[in-house]
Amino acid sequence: MKVFITGSTGFIGSHLIEKLIERKNVEIFALIRNLHQLKWLDGLRINFLHGDLFSIPELPQDLDYVFHLAGITKTQRLADYYTVNQMGTASLFEALQSQNIKPKRLVYLSSLAAGRPAFEGKPVQENQTPQPVTCYGHSKLLGEYETQKHKDSFPVATFRVGPVYGPRDKDFVSYFKSIQIRILPSFGTHRAPTSLCYVKDLVQAFILSMEKDLSSGETIHIANPEFCYWDDIGITAAKIMEKKVMKIQVPFSMIHLAAWVTEMMSHFRRNPHILNREKMKEIHAMKKWGWIADTQKARELLSFKPAYSLEQGLQETISWYVSKGWL
Repeated sequence: MKVFITGSTGFIGSHLIEKLIERKNVEIFALIRNLHQLKWLDGLRINFLHGDLFSIPELPQDLDYVFHLAGITKTQRLADYYTVNQMGTASLFEALQSQNIKPKRLVYLSSLAAGRPAFEGKPVQENQTPQPVTCYGHSKLLGEYETQKHKDSFPVATFRVGPVYGPRDKDFVSYFKSIQIRILPSFGTHRAPTSLCYVKDLVQAFILSMEKDLSSGETIHIANPEFCYWDDIGITAAKIMEKKVMKIQVPFSMIHLAAWVTEMMSHFRRNPHILNREKMKEIHAMKKWGWIADTQKARELLSFKPAYSLEQGLQETISWYVSKGWL
């Protein structure tokens, strides 16, 4: 079995590759932009292919599966979202067509941000009309459209996933560092529900997509069906870290100010930060409506059932952060 993966050096991609390596009959081909920065893949049994989404190298003709995980979640220029998430996806399909490669399945990793907030307070279903609130969400939705264009030529599936956490993820570190100094920042979203996904559960969904018979063009929510609240995440983390925390209510106006400051600093440092004015649109939508997904289709089509509770996932994640000196 031959598998091609984009976004392979990233947080999610590296976990998928490690899981695939456990299978003796799998040969992995990883798209790498910089062969000198293999990150978590260094030393692994992989075929490294130098290139990017706009310069796809020659691929094996007998590829079985493609996992398109490459994308950007934060940037200093809004146009970059569309360049990478939409046009990069289109470029991948063009490369597959020009090389006459027809895999058994291609899975495109999208986001709940491409869909819509839970306007009615009920979990959002895949067939509801998308209403993204950010350029990131809109760009991922356009990436979905690029994927759907080819559903008659390639067996394709789209996975929409909410916030993914786990070892190697950097976006949650700042939050856990606050817990470490006994502060639980509450952003007015304490009663706003969200659908999280532990990275190993997401990887299992990818594995299941290789084993199940799916109709081409399916869009599937991947998340823990038990949604949670952000304060609950902090309280659970504090319990694991054995910290007695003090909840500090942070006014929404201060979060907006912090987003503006970090965005300005990012321009000077040329290093985009996860907290920016675009992200504030998602946070505002979460505060007002919540981001929760109906995962019934994942259960029915993939037999997907998360193996990790919030506490189990956070336990592994925090233990890893501590072992690496991130906390």
